[in-house]
Amino acid sequence: MPEGTAYHPPTTSTEWETPDWFFDRLDEEFKFQFDACASQRNTKCEVYIDEGQDCLVYEWSGCQFALLTTAWMNPPWGRGVGKFVHRAYEQSKKHNTVVVCLLPASTDTKWWRDWVWKASEVRFVTSRLHFVCEDGRTGPCPTGACVVVFCPWSNGPPSFSLISGKEG
Repeated sequence: MPEGTAYHPPTTSTEWETPDWFFDRLDEEFKFQFDACASQRNTKCEVYIDEGQDCLVYEWSGCQFALLTTAWMNPPWGRGVGKFVHRAYEQSKKHNTVVVCLLPASTDTKWWRDWVWKASEVRFVTSRLHFVCEDGRTGPCPTGACVVVFCPWSNGPPSFSLISGKEG
């Protein structure tokens, strides 16, 4: 390994925080009102659904979410990611909400075929994002990423474009 290169051992965690600069770029466009998949440590919005509330069962509306129209979601990227994608699609329709998801670009999966094809758009990230680990370290994503946008008025197929994964 070249001198000055830090080695970061792999982690089994599926919870990696979105880089602030990447979120900020999307937030400027979408003006997110809440984070649908967060913890107190990694939330990107003042209002969020945490692990205790469980976004897979908690309704994304109600008294505190009544006026919200856009949601951010970076779910855990493990085997269960498809459940989160399905929930994003479902909640978008049910609550008239635009849901913007940061997801692995896993075009060969059942969840991609079943749910992402119903999105209004998909933006493939052109380089590897560097996510933030719980201890503050950053590291490149082990797979390609994409931004999937669910709009209540769209049932797909999505439009496709590219978005830079480089800061700046």
